[in-house]
Amino acid sequence: MPLSTGCERLDALLGGGVPSNRSLLVSGPPGTGKTTLGMQFLQAGLDAGEDCLFVSTEQTLGELRDTLDPYPFDLDAENLTVITVHAEPGETMERDDDLVFRTLDGGDRAVTEWFNLPFSRENVVHYLSDHSPKDRILLDSLSGLRPIAADRISFWRSTYDLIRLFSDDFGATSLLTAGAGGDDRGVAGDLLQYGTHGVVRLSWRERNNQRHRFLRVAKLRGHDHDDRLHKLVLGDDGATVRPTQRTPPTDLLHHEHLSTGVPALDDLLGGGLVRGGLTVFSHDGTTGYYAINARLLAAALEEGMALAVTLPAGVSLAQLDRYWTDGDWSVDGLLDDDRLFVLELVESAECDHRNVICYDEDERDWQAMMELSYERSGDRPLFAFVDTEPLLEQLSPRRVRHVRYRAAARHTDEEDVVVYTVNPAIQDRTLVEFFVDASRQTLRIERADDGVEWLTLRKSPTGAPGTSAVVDYAEKPPYVDLV
Repeated sequence: MPLSTGCERLDALLGGGVPSNRSLLVSGPPGTGKTTLGMQFLQAGLDAGEDCLFVSTEQTLGELRDTLDPYPFDLDAENLTVITVHAEPGETMERDDDLVFRTLDGGDRAVTEWFNLPFSRENVVHYLSDHSPKDRILLDSLSGLRPIAADRISFWRSTYDLIRLFSDDFGATSLLTAGAGGDDRGVAGDLLQYGTHGVVRLSWRERNNQRHRFLRVAKLRGHDHDDRLHKLVLGDDGATVRPTQRTPPTDLLHHEHLSTGVPALDDLLGGGLVRGGLTVFSHDGTTGYYAINARLLAAALEEGMALAVTLPAGVSLAQLDRYWTDGDWSVDGLLDDDRLFVLELVESAECDHRNVICYDEDERDWQAMMELSYERSGDRPLFAFVDTEPLLEQLSPRRVRHVRYRAAARHTDEEDVVVYTVNPAIQDRTLVEFFVDASRQTLRIERADDGVEWLTLRKSPTGAPGTSAVVDYAEKPPYVDLV
């Protein structure tokens, strides 16, 4: 059973808390809140009646009291043992310039003791073993134990021995803090994170000349966890993590969704495409994004909706049929049944049908084409899919804005879904920004330099804006997935 960190939101990010009898590394630069977060972890155990051990390698008991004085933590709790372990210049039997132990036992025994023993892994382990068993342990920090070993590899091995000591001999759940520089080559660098069960990274971020603390759960072995960046706030009650959620509460904003037909995409969107408003699908021109668009159209057909589509360049009606091999409909049948309206903005001789509605600057403009599709769809909800590339070949950005406003105000019902695709790299920036501003949801799909295709939720009243997933294409329907 996971143990609470004392911070409700951090527990949620960790999938319930710190896994029992495991270790969690909290790394970060000075002043980011490592000691405070660690003591809050111990306080949660003290409040539950657990036996806890605080091992400080950098501060005396008096210094710890000063550090933690602003917070409601009890360093004098009966079931808390506080010890300090320091490396100090001293004299041993071997040499007069060796590093030796200096310890300060906490609790009611505020007695300073000197150990004329080398500051070595064996002696540190032997001394700490006297305090077994414990339920929770905070070691603050590993940086203070750096003199225990001559090099980074030896230090990592020594740290791993301590982690095993806490888990196996103490039977404890442990939290260990460590410093980290901006180049991530501090004591909490690449090696230490492999020895612990989980890793939480703290950092500073500057905004308008103000510094803010942030937290990210970078690793939690064998457990689902939230690895997004969150702000760490140190207040009168201790450490809190915000935001607790990134979209307004559902009680304030009620939304109906249309499933996309791709379960992982529905999860990312918080239920699917929001009905009654505009979704913007931004792409960079290098991806197979139309496979997702075709799946959206198929999902709308399965819900009994009618389709009004403006196809991107290079996508034919015959290709739609190939995307719909798992459905019991065809392009010809949908056209005949007034369930598919193809809005042709460029001249094409591909299909001669009354529901292939052609643009004519003198007789039938874009607004008239859209209104005709709404009229012919009858009582069915309409799924309007518009690729803006051919649209902008015929209409000015100003006219596009006007028609979009008019359609939203006069024609888009609460059951309808409208999706516009944009390519910011080749389209007017202010128009793209208009679409994003007017949308309820914005998705971005792009291919990285290494060939991986990413889909990111940029804006949504539901779901988790900022969440990304890798696009995975398949040989069989639905042809696309997110991982």
